[in-house]
Amino acid sequence: MRARRVITLSDLNYTIAPSDLVALSDEETDDEAGDMVSLTKRRTGIDNTIFASTKGYVDSRHGPRIKIAVDPPKRLIAGGKSASMSIGDYSMRGGYIPPALVEQAKQFIERNRAALLACWEGEIETEDFIARLEPI
Repeated sequence: MRARRVITLSDLNYTIAPSDLVALSDEETDDEAGDMVSLTKRRTGIDNTIFASTKGYVDSRHGPRIKIAVDPPKRLIAGGKSASMSIGDYSMRGGYIPPALVEQAKQFIERNRAALLACWEGEIETEDFIARLEPI
């Protein structure tokens, strides 16, 4: 069996320019650090999909929150629009959310705050978390 040769950028005589690098926002890196649970209308009563996350294995730079898919309304995609809402004080971070959707998200948080916080802290298994949710 032949040995595999690793080709590096220097072998290709390629230099990385600053414009070739992509920086991730704090929000993107935080979301990658923890697990996210996708919650559809059947579980939440909200037309747009909600994503609940844990704080992950490292301390997060933000408090407990949910992420809301805005455009497209059913999933998070690169280049799509979403925003986050704090579970504690409903403060918003990210993009625009229509007022009716903001009110629905607030109602969902009020009704499910204990379960959302248990999920955030990693104190509850995903199946138990989903079973405890009450749609609006």
